Amino acid sequence: MTARPPGITGGDRGRATARAPRDPLPGYTERDALRGRRALVLGGLAGGGSGRVVAAALAKEGAAVALADTTGLAGQAPGARPVPRQRLGDDPVLQAAGLVSSLGAWSLPIHCDPASESDGRAAVAYTALEFGAVDLLVVHGAAVGAAREAHRTGGLGAAVAAAAPADRQRGSGIGPALGAVRGARPFLGDGAGAVVVGERGAPGGGPQVRAELRSLAGSLSGRRMRLNCLVPRAADTDAAVAAAVVELAADGGRTGEVVGVAHVPHPQ
Repeated sequence: MTARPPGITGGDRGRATARAPRDPLPGYTERDALRGRRALVLGGLAGGGSGRVVAAALAKEGAAVALADTTGLAGQAPGARPVPRQRLGDDPVLQAAGLVSSLGAWSLPIHCDPASESDGRAAVAYTALEFGAVDLLVVHGAAVGAAREAHRTGGLGAAVAAAAPADRQRGSGIGPALGAVRGARPFLGDGAGAVVVGERGAPGGGPQVRAELRSLAGSLSGRRMRLNCLVPRAADTDAAVAAAVVELAADGGRTGEVVGVAHVPHPQ
């Protein structure tokens, strides 16, 4: 179910070129900042979002990329699982996986409800099993934040929303997304990074959310793991968000911060 990079064989290269999706970052200048990293993009694919473009940037920087979100494929039973690549169709998760593969990176499409704690854990576990480890986790708060209204699911929605103060349940989706990072900790390797992408145009979370971010980042520091939150403005393009995610993932020092897209420094 994992797509190996095109070019391994002549036949693979020809098939990948024939059906290669449109590159959303044609002017992107890569520098191999994430060469050898193994990433999971959770959410931000189904129903729009920057997940597809973020995945393309990670692939261009040399990372293998797993993509987890709710697929539109018929007959999917509850629970997270990798899905066969031959069932491409118009599904955004499989299309994003095809894009990653066409850019020369390994890809793994996973059917997953990003608002479910158990699905999120399973997606990370599948990624670690297929790639050997997870070095980078990118969580889209707008998708995981749907759990704020999902008390009835008994998953991340019930666990997070019931205990969350009002300022945590409004806005960026950062609070629930931090819960997804917390659940993924057992599967993340030492030195791994995590980036939470807040909901576009929403506030960057209240004091309690920022305190939770700092606390979680502190608990990860013993394993040299880093965690930051990116808060896009309404005017920020998906390309700008993707470039900022790459820089936060490649930065070996910053952790426990909520930062705007425009405030992430880019190498000249």
